[in-house]
Amino acid sequence: MTNEALLKKALFWANILGLAPGVKAIFLSGSVAQNRAKETSDIDFFLIAKDGQIWTARFFVFGILKFFWQMRTDDRHAGKICPNHFITDTHLQIREQDAYSANLFSHNIPLYDPCLLYKKFVQENEVWVHSFGEQFRPHPGFKTSPNPGWECKKISFFWRWIESCLQYAQMEKIKRNHDYRLPGAKIILDDHELRFHPRPKNKSFSKL
Repeated sequence: MTNEALLKKALFWANILGLAPGVKAIFLSGSVAQNRAKETSDIDFFLIAKDGQIWTARFFVFGILKFFWQMRTDDRHAGKICPNHFITDTHLQIREQDAYSANLFSHNIPLYDPCLLYKKFVQENEVWVHSFGEQFRPHPGFKTSPNPGWECKKISFFWRWIESCLQYAQMEKIKRNHDYRLPGAKIILDDHELRFHPRPKNKSFSKL
């Protein structure tokens, strides 16, 4: 698939996944966002979840993609979607601040962003991104509608209970993954950030 075709597919699925409980925004990341995708490239999604629903958002996003065979796996890579990084709308600053992250996140493209979180995300991260010689690209964003039905100002007891159950179930599954204990793995699993990069690219990153 061409970079343009991958971008169209990314936009299509971002608007579908935006309907999932807990999802507040979806940004395109990686090679497609940087217009350097190859035929074997996947589609990297960086997602912002509602505070208190990050595990809920992950569960439904993964479930939808797996049901429709759109989830990136080791044996299904090209053109598939890889949602491997989640943060919450109350903690928008990236923890790992290095040259690789500055380059990666400065190229993010907001695909689904009805609450205009991209602007807030830039404000939270632009100082350290600039310190590595990068700058955010201006993006007007694509036209999106608010998540109907799931958006609320306060998380109900029901959704807090769902979040707790889904967190326990997903944590147990992740810990059974054979990549979980790989040396040098970049894994963050808490209430404000979920990241699973068993083979991070930071150490081998070069802008040249």
